[in-house]
Amino acid sequence: MKKWKWLGAASLFCAGILSVQSYGEIQEERLTTLAGVPGIGYENGVYAEAQFGEQEGIAVLNGALAVADTGNQLVRMVGNGRVVTQAGNVQGRDAVGYAWGGYRDSSKGFSYFYGPADCDFYDGWKIVVADEKNNAVRVIGNTWVYTIGGQGKEGYEESSKGYEALFSGPSGVAVDSSGTVYVSDTGNHCIRIIDAQGRTSLLAGTPQTGGFEDGSLSSAKFLEPGRLAVAEDGTVYVCDTGNQRIRKIQNGQVTTLAGGSVGRYLDTEYRNPGYQDGTGEQALFRFPRGICLAENVVIVADTGNHVIRAISPDGVTRTIAGNGDAGFEDGNPLDASLYAPEDVAWENGILYISDTGNSAIRTMKFSPQAWLESLD
Repeated sequence: MKKWKWLGAASLFCAGILSVQSYGEIQEERLTTLAGVPGIGYENGVYAEAQFGEQEGIAVLNGALAVADTGNQLVRMVGNGRVVTQAGNVQGRDAVGYAWGGYRDSSKGFSYFYGPADCDFYDGWKIVVADEKNNAVRVIGNTWVYTIGGQGKEGYEESSKGYEALFSGPSGVAVDSSGTVYVSDTGNHCIRIIDAQGRTSLLAGTPQTGGFEDGSLSSAKFLEPGRLAVAEDGTVYVCDTGNQRIRKIQNGQVTTLAGGSVGRYLDTEYRNPGYQDGTGEQALFRFPRGICLAENVVIVADTGNHVIRAISPDGVTRTIAGNGDAGFEDGNPLDASLYAPEDVAWENGILYISDTGNSAIRTMKFSPQAWLESLD
């Protein structure tokens, strides 16, 4: 089975699809563009001039945004009005414009990534990276990039030394307050842990066996899980991408928070996608890839539906941004358009959206408590 991938399209540059963007302005009741423009490119500098290469995962800390710039094989930082490169090196580009990937631990400017898919802040201002096509989990330290999980080859193996373990296309990482790294080991259909001592272990799922099953940690099944988020109480929320569901790992059990689907999608093992707000299994998703927590509200990048959804603690799902059509337009959140958003991050009332198909970072204000009150 091939992992589901959304490739943004430079062909979005067509008449009527672009609108005037207000770069860097976060306005009440509006979705706005922070940085980037549609199309594959690479440019550091002020927000309005910066370019990304269909970036995917993002994370925010004290207003600074870390970005896995997937198509450019880099990790970038967004903040204080500018975009800069944090680590990685562009060796060259293919005919489409994507940068060549590589695998090298080295100083920041001489390191290589291959398909960096997600990132999170780690041990202060270090950044942990799901280096998907290298089948590895890497860390950007103060001066050096080094591997804490995986050997650069695909497989499944646990180890007391993380760099001797094997992963298969990890696409999500999240770090808890103790320094434990949770890894969405996508190709192995499971969730794994790298602890503060560098030891790897299985958290949930049946390694190398995709499927759908709620239950105990050892009996549960995922299907190509995407990104994940960890709450302060240790609950782990997972975009179970292939199953079109949002799952929760808590108290030794895996349960479904939202999403339901029957049958198979075309001739694949994926569950049928859809688009519908609702409660619990009534809600329908289309290959959701990104997730974050806004206090006690789960926010999901519903990639295939080109929208952002919010989920209450009791599983009520509502769309909060995007009109369902692929496009690039600022405005009222439900009237504005996104293109295959891959991830979300929230801090201090601001929601950041990795609008992957548009190679842009979008923002909007979001109050979780006000949103919950609106459901009453």
